[in-house]
Amino acid sequence: MAPAYPVLIENNVENTLPDGTVLRSTVYRPAAGGERFPVLLTRTPYGRDLAVNSAYFNPATVAARGFAVILQDCRGRFGSDGVFVPSVHEEDDGAATVEWAARLPYSTGKVGMWGRSYFAETQWRAARARPAGLRAIAPGVSAGGNANNGAIWRGGAFELGSRLNWGHASASLEEIRREHGGTEVLGRELEAWAALDASFADGSVFDTLPYGELKSRAGTFMNTHILPSGGEDPGADTARRWDSASADPVDLPTLHIGGWFDIFAPNTLDQYRRQLEHSRTRPELAPRLIVGPWSHTNFSGTFPDVSFGMLASAGAVGGYGDLSAIHAAWFDAVLNGNASALAAIPPVLVFFMGENRWRSFDELPAPSSALELFLGVDGSLAADPGPAGTVGYDYDPLDPVPTTGGATMLYGAAYPGPADQHAVETRADVVVFTSEPLKEPLTAFGEVTATLFAASSAVDTDFVVRLCRVAPDGTSTAVTDGIVRASWRAAHAGDGRFTPGAGRRLLEPGRMHEFTVSLWATAYTFAAGERIRVQVTSSCHPRWDRNLNTGALAFDSSDTVVARQSIHCGAAAPSRLTLGTL
Repeated sequence: MAPAYPVLIENNVENTLPDGTVLRSTVYRPAAGGERFPVLLTRTPYGRDLAVNSAYFNPATVAARGFAVILQDCRGRFGSDGVFVPSVHEEDDGAATVEWAARLPYSTGKVGMWGRSYFAETQWRAARARPAGLRAIAPGVSAGGNANNGAIWRGGAFELGSRLNWGHASASLEEIRREHGGTEVLGRELEAWAALDASFADGSVFDTLPYGELKSRAGTFMNTHILPSGGEDPGADTARRWDSASADPVDLPTLHIGGWFDIFAPNTLDQYRRQLEHSRTRPELAPRLIVGPWSHTNFSGTFPDVSFGMLASAGAVGGYGDLSAIHAAWFDAVLNGNASALAAIPPVLVFFMGENRWRSFDELPAPSSALELFLGVDGSLAADPGPAGTVGYDYDPLDPVPTTGGATMLYGAAYPGPADQHAVETRADVVVFTSEPLKEPLTAFGEVTATLFAASSAVDTDFVVRLCRVAPDGTSTAVTDGIVRASWRAAHAGDGRFTPGAGRRLLEPGRMHEFTVSLWATAYTFAAGERIRVQVTSSCHPRWDRNLNTGALAFDSSDTVVARQSIHCGAAAPSRLTLGTL
């Protein structure tokens, strides 16, 4: 399907919601007289004319291929009227907008939705309302379904870095403009925002203890939607509004796009799997999946310490075309029935890091086997548990291990991805366990889990586990990681979701407990001659909020104690890493 149409761009196109609120959009559509086209809609809180990564989705080139592309500001954001409350209005507003788009004079009545991050959430919420015109969705780097899977918490720890980043850098400045624009208050509000911004740039905002002190320096949006009220678990207010928007499958074909270093990576995979099972009796709904070596905002496949090659980028996707072209081919198939361009693109494309190539599948496979590697008291990582013993370190909340790479979204110069771990691994509060050089390649695929038999001198603490690749020259780079908050190790409901504080149990100091740490999933081939390494520590700052080791929350307290941590090894306490393999 080659580009065929000149494109007409219309700004400030209005639709009025049932409650009278006016939303505004920019429309890219073929300039083709009386012809009708499917509509591809995205809804964003970040400004509809904010440049979209052209390799991800270029509205002009997609429109030229025979689609009316609509980019809309969400309620209360930029050009649209009303008041923005994250997540709350997106189901009703999205459904009403879909029906409006289906009735446009140049529309065929068929609407698809696309977009990444919050744009993806608006798709799931609109789909849940089942508007008649909605025929397909293409969510990218998508949240939803489990607030304890990187959205608000991770293993019970608050996602401090990404939540503050989102509230400050992505959302609050527009709220200040809308609330105080044209008044004498605007200047003072902007000065306060700039002062807080400077503390993000130098990192001092994250050193604040207790975190509650930030409320006096933050604007209304940050106070209402990011920072909890005193005495609450961090994120609880947001979690009350966080429903399982994408937990249940929808009766629509879906295209899922994710990244191995995305803050919502497991949600993308879970959404795909739910849709796949749902399609077993309805093959026409079979989902498609693309997972690259990407972060939440970086789709290049290139990071400061590692490049996965040109074919890793969203602009190439292994030679199958950029993501923009893949979107167009998929929507042409599911909305128009023209499957010729899509036939050349496999249903599942997964980038395997290390070997740095895409592998294609008819559907995402399960790991063929599992490999257990045991942590040894001598710092080894081997197939046998080895002799009994402990490995210890001290964790001081006032001197936390800095976040270095990973599935992060931090404001400033803390980059996500497979970062060099030298500075981390030279610290006394990080212990490492390293395998012998591999005799042949090993492909880790699927879920990675750590089991720790550990004790602490504190009544509460955290354990962070990181899987790394060690090159023959000794360079260690992160592959994937995870965290567990000891006191919240059992705070999960029967459906696997997490309620902060529910079932919270403090530790008995000095007593050994078994902890399970999810390191999420990966696809990484370790080459012959490389080694596998596991780091164990107790902080990753400012990605996750620091555990004070006292049982109190860092939002309310600045009191800390140093914890003596002991990792038990051996057959009776088999601390280990479990890798899916392919």
